[in-house]
Amino acid sequence: MTRHVVAFDLDDTLYTEMDYVRSGYRTVAKALSEASGVDARELFNLILTNRPLGFEAALERIKGTPAQGMFTIDSMVEMYRAHTPDIQLRPGAHETLEALRRRGAVLVLITDGSTRHQRAKIKALGLEEFFAPEAILISEETGGDKTSLVPWQLSEERFGVPGTLFTYVGDNLSKDFLLPNMRGWQTVMLRDCTSSNVFPQHPSAWPATNRPQLTIDNLSTLI
Repeated sequence: MTRHVVAFDLDDTLYTEMDYVRSGYRTVAKALSEASGVDARELFNLILTNRPLGFEAALERIKGTPAQGMFTIDSMVEMYRAHTPDIQLRPGAHETLEALRRRGAVLVLITDGSTRHQRAKIKALGLEEFFAPEAILISEETGGDKTSLVPWQLSEERFGVPGTLFTYVGDNLSKDFLLPNMRGWQTVMLRDCTSSNVFPQHPSAWPATNRPQLTIDNLSTLI
């Protein structure tokens, strides 16, 4: 029986990254509101609608309140980075991971970013249930992001045997599919059906080498 290794991207694949962004903004808005008396929803909307200068807009709004001088851009950024994410898996993701595991697939997570941020997301989403410690490949920990050979070679070395079928499921045309395509992996893109991804998808703007072999609208399509 052929071994199947199914590797997943994290951000905007297993969950919606803008949910993480909004979660962080809510945390910052709540802290500013409690110190200033300004409505937290107003501050959240200011931060969101003025991004990437949302924190500056919020600081301007709390001028003249008891909170003036209590916060800086740096302190707000740190609050955002340190917050406990309020995020959920995409619809169908849990069922898909469970079904793949039940069928004997080896599940791998390949994600770019810092240990601090990505581990917080992984914990909030409950992904330790599906991905073994050695199968969670975070670029800060492995020393190479998805534009390098590091995560792809590590996956092959750790989980491959002769004849293994490798599949990568992602969303970002700039970096998710080029190298696995070159290494003979099957590549699958989760389509941004709601135009909510942090990095918009424009397949026609990319060479064929960067495009996935398959495109799906829902993770449940994998099962």
